[in-house]
Amino acid sequence: MNTFLQDLRYGARRLVAAPAFTTVVVLTLALGIGANTAVFSVVNAVLLRPLPYREPERLVTINHFYPSLNSLEAPVSAPGFVDYRDRTRVFSGVAVQAGWAPNLTGRSDPERLNGTRVSALYFSTLGVPAAHGRTLLPEEDQPGRNRVVVLSDGLWRRLFAASPGAVGSTIQLNGETYEVVGVMPPGFRDFFGRATELWSPLALPPERYSSNERTSEWLNLTARLKLGTSEQQAAAEMATLASQLKRQYPDSYPPDWTLTVKRLDEVATGKIRPALLVLLGAVGFVLLIGCANVANLLLGRAATRLKEVAIRTALGASRWRVVRQLLVESLLLALAGGAAGLLLAYAGVRALVVMNPTNLPRAEEIGVDATMMLFTLGTSLFTGVLFGLVPALQTSNASLRETLSESARGSTADRAGRNVRRALVVAEVALALTLLVGAGLLIQSVARLQRVEPGFDPDKLLTFTLSLPQSKYHSDTQQVAFFDQVLPRIAAVPGVRAVGATSVLPFGGNWATGTFTIEGLQQRAPNEPGPWGDIRLVSPDFFQALRVPLRRGRVFTDQDGPATMPVAVVDDEMVRRYWPNEDPIGKRLAFGAPPGEPTRWITVVGVVGHTKHEGLDADARVQLYLPYRQAGANAMAIAVRTTGDPLAAASAVRAAVHAVDRDQPLSQVRSMAELLEASVGQRRLSMLLLGLFSAIALVLSAVGIYGVMSYSVAQRTREIGVRMALGAARTSVLGLVLRQGVVLTLAGVAAGVLASLALNRLLASQLYAVRATDPATFLIVAALLTGVATLACLLPALRATRVDPVVALRQE
Repeated sequence: MNTFLQDLRYGARRLVAAPAFTTVVVLTLALGIGANTAVFSVVNAVLLRPLPYREPERLVTINHFYPSLNSLEAPVSAPGFVDYRDRTRVFSGVAVQAGWAPNLTGRSDPERLNGTRVSALYFSTLGVPAAHGRTLLPEEDQPGRNRVVVLSDGLWRRLFAASPGAVGSTIQLNGETYEVVGVMPPGFRDFFGRATELWSPLALPPERYSSNERTSEWLNLTARLKLGTSEQQAAAEMATLASQLKRQYPDSYPPDWTLTVKRLDEVATGKIRPALLVLLGAVGFVLLIGCANVANLLLGRAATRLKEVAIRTALGASRWRVVRQLLVESLLLALAGGAAGLLLAYAGVRALVVMNPTNLPRAEEIGVDATMMLFTLGTSLFTGVLFGLVPALQTSNASLRETLSESARGSTADRAGRNVRRALVVAEVALALTLLVGAGLLIQSVARLQRVEPGFDPDKLLTFTLSLPQSKYHSDTQQVAFFDQVLPRIAAVPGVRAVGATSVLPFGGNWATGTFTIEGLQQRAPNEPGPWGDIRLVSPDFFQALRVPLRRGRVFTDQDGPATMPVAVVDDEMVRRYWPNEDPIGKRLAFGAPPGEPTRWITVVGVVGHTKHEGLDADARVQLYLPYRQAGANAMAIAVRTTGDPLAAASAVRAAVHAVDRDQPLSQVRSMAELLEASVGQRRLSMLLLGLFSAIALVLSAVGIYGVMSYSVAQRTREIGVRMALGAARTSVLGLVLRQGVVLTLAGVAAGVLASLALNRLLASQLYAVRATDPATFLIVAALLTGVATLACLLPALRATRVDPVVALRQE
């Protein structure tokens, strides 16, 4: 212990005595360790930390799967939920839920809340009890007995200031009185709606469980596997049940339809997992480059300490004793770099969460905690050994006779050290090129994605949602009348150029699809599904507000109402698929009619351009528009085109809505530009972070090359002096030094190209319209890296040309 403390004190004195060297090493390590710690904190929160439910590994979700409909996965229907609950033996609990957006009134201004309606076993299936009061009772999951709510911890604190008296009190939701029966713990989050603030019983009426509702897929399902039951066993049983249901209800399910079972934790991380693993690999490369840089610096510094080590050895110090002393110095540097890296990581994590909270699942759980600190400590210790071991072994292996001989021009250890330094430079360049190629591919991908036309003009477009409570607006006629009053009032607001309403807003996060019949369409193969696509209810001015181009025919007018002929507008994608060589105007289509009722044919009166919906890179689905006056709608997204900043018009638009009904709040008030930006947010985040790490890697590699070449010039001062004394031109000396650096760089570039070709397959899922082997990206990155490396070699090379032969020979 005494000798270890002695090593610590001696190592600290050596590092303090070389402040420039120590500062460079600590900053280099801080960048590498800080980047790794920041990304690990995200990976830990999103991928590694279990979901905040009891035994989350037993929680699964079930979806309807349609292979022939672009491998569509849809939620379950109400009668399907009953089947999966009552006709299976692998689950100990099955629950479903659906989004709910009640209007809170009776408290100053009305407010729309993020809610969820859940079936009776929802909380018991998740295994999380209430922190105050209780959760929902099975008997409350019935119409007429469902006026109870459970609050989230956040809503409880906001509405009731965390008062225990909140349990048992009442609140007004959609004009009806609900009793607060419980409050959930602070860490509880709804899996399918992480912004959920309150829960109420689903309480579906009996008709929603009829067989006619089997294709009405709108419920998210959560199930808990029985003890000892695997996911594979559950999947096999559900596949068997799917086969039974297809035989029992052939008109409801296509022949290739089936049921899928997935663990909740896999669903939570499925989309972002590849991006996070790529980033984790990228910061690992940055750390390796930093370690190679520090190892180079230590090797160069060790060359100046060979005589010191030789003298210690001559006085009786063992090789292990020398290695331990040098490793202690490396660990001190690593711990200092780790402490600085932790500060960088803390700032980076905060910036990351602020930059992109909507594109990171479980973003609220990301932060500095004990796990993050232990990771930083472990990384620091590992790094200290990684970059310190080779220099320590190299130095301790010096020949005592060669080192102490004053006539020796360079010891064997020093020559071996030069070879190691060159190998490290090649590795640095290879790692940097791999990162730069990945960043270049992502930059191209995001750039091409942003050039994709969404099919409408997103500029100066304000969007928000209005949801009408059934208790106040009982019928379709009342709901239509409300929007008939609101839309003209909004259009009259100064600065508003056009206003439209739609049941499903592009890039709004929702979608609604359905199957339909086309009159006269040729019968398809048995396993091939019929026409299917997006269904939207819109106001007459919707296409004008979004500036969706009219291709043929007309759009809706105020005369398209319940008493007139049913009409529809379709997009050009639907025309391309179903009427490629025909005039679609006048064609008819229909939705499934209840048994015993005649088919209600809808006539196509117009064709508009196709609009992107879920994302700029999403596969195109056909789009079918219906006038809301003929279908009714209790919840509509409003799009308002303005002459200036759309968000600046929000208060005046809100006043126009309240002039019709004071109790109707505006929710999800955003500009369309924000929605578009959010749709590419994950790719943009990956691009920015990988670009940042690549830039760091490029700088560190350039510094590493510069260091090696500078040391090489210093070691070859006598050789250069002799060459110049014998008549060598300065250009010859310049080429000699540059050639050495360029050869190392080209070797690293070749190794990096091979590594990129092997690793970029992992990046393929993150790319859009760019191949992972894009030759232009490889050529540009290789040229950039070679140019930067050449510049890094240039300064030492120029210094070599200024060597005075007389001074160099006299020093020797």
